[in-house]
Amino acid sequence: MSDTTNTVPAFGKKRDVAKLLGCSLSNVDKYMARGCPYYKLGHKSVRFDMDEVRDWVKQKHRRRRGGEQ
Repeated sequence: MSDTTNTVPAFGKKRDVAKLLGCSLSNVDKYMARGCPYYKLGHKSVRFDMDEVRDWVKQKHRRRRGGEQ
């Protein structure tokens, strides 16, 4: 029996990361250059462990509350 409530795959493509973070594909490329973890599967193919991406974002970016600048 699988859990169908979780719509984010364990491993995803760039478009999945963009959707998760609410950003563009070009921003995902910038995050990769800044150290966002990914796995290179061939000449052009990359995959992301979505849990690692979440952890990276939490470590690299400070959480802000409404009203903070």
